[in-house]
Amino acid sequence: MCKYKVILFDLDGTISDPKEGITKSVQYALQKLGKEVLDLDKLERFIGPPLQESFPKYYGYNDEMTNQAIALYRKRFTQSGMFENELYPSISMLLDLLQKEDRILIVATSKPTIFAETILKYFQIEQYFTQIIGSNLDGSRTSKTEIIQYIVDLYPSYQLSDFVMIGDREHDIIGANNVAIDSIGVTYGYGSYEELHKANATFIVESIDQLTGILIGRKNEKKQQINLVTEDEAPLVHRLMLEAFEDYRYMKVPSSALNEPIDKLIDALKNGTEQAILYRLNDIPLGSSRLQLKGDSLYFSRLSVTPSARGKGIAQGMLAWMEEYALLNGKQKMECKVRANVPKNISLYEKLGFVITKEEEANNPNGKLVKTVNMEKLIKRKIPSTIQIG
Repeated sequence: MCKYKVILFDLDGTISDPKEGITKSVQYALQKLGKEVLDLDKLERFIGPPLQESFPKYYGYNDEMTNQAIALYRKRFTQSGMFENELYPSISMLLDLLQKEDRILIVATSKPTIFAETILKYFQIEQYFTQIIGSNLDGSRTSKTEIIQYIVDLYPSYQLSDFVMIGDREHDIIGANNVAIDSIGVTYGYGSYEELHKANATFIVESIDQLTGILIGRKNEKKQQINLVTEDEAPLVHRLMLEAFEDYRYMKVPSSALNEPIDKLIDALKNGTEQAILYRLNDIPLGSSRLQLKGDSLYFSRLSVTPSARGKGIAQGMLAWMEEYALLNGKQKMECKVRANVPKNISLYEKLGFVITKEEEANNPNGKLVKTVNMEKLIKRKIPSTIQIG
């Protein structure tokens, strides 16, 4: 595949899923103007295109009504809507990989620039982007063609073949075609394959993994690697943990992992009270775990697999690696604690040879009582001739 040098990312439906914030803000604007829409799914079509196009197209508003609707939308969106938003799993990992390859990353969105900047800062990913280019609050520069052309003009020393536009709607693809640069349509957002194909996208992908394959240009074979991490890689471990433990945010007692500061992990790695591993597939970090060598055992915690990569044996791979590492360090046992109300995790460990040794109720770091089970596995397999621990 081509190695694009300047990569333009749409925001909504490509970097993050903004459905709740956008649809509720549109709902609010319509309600204030006398139109009640209870089904938010019907307002998904507002995700992507400029509001200046959508309100007249879908509700027949004239210029005056459209301007009123946009003002009402922005009132709610500024107060809360922009934060009712979620990053797509693994997008941060892709941005990190591209930045390390010295690609120029730019956000190209029809959303007002000031909103896009706030959202990227909220997600703490603004550092990946050289430019954040959106529309102006006065209603100018709203079309994707204008936005893409503006960006291309900022880099006169690059050829058009060096640029690519990534987005989930036809507007992204049409804009790229009008400026004569390549495009990648993503169907994990809000545009369909048919929409993107009809708009003549250069490539169409259905996942961030496939998008990575095009942008990184990796080979078809799957290269798996598990390594102990350095302090510099602590942010990757922390980010993977937060993605994986998001499932436990709305439990009666949320996981304390969601509130754990990164400084705690960095300090633990520095003073040696904890170690951590990263699982990579084709250089993309997809899993992590923390571990401690103590007594006759290896104790592991915060075992994390990013949601988009689950069901592919990554957890089992990390557990197998830790077994060998335990043996290499003279340990004959693996130990962990599992929440009693997450039976799928208990079942996973039991299938891998772990047994429950104790049930208890204890305060977690949030100060709330949590029922847990202690599990352990005796390991007596022969140490392999090589194990990668660097």
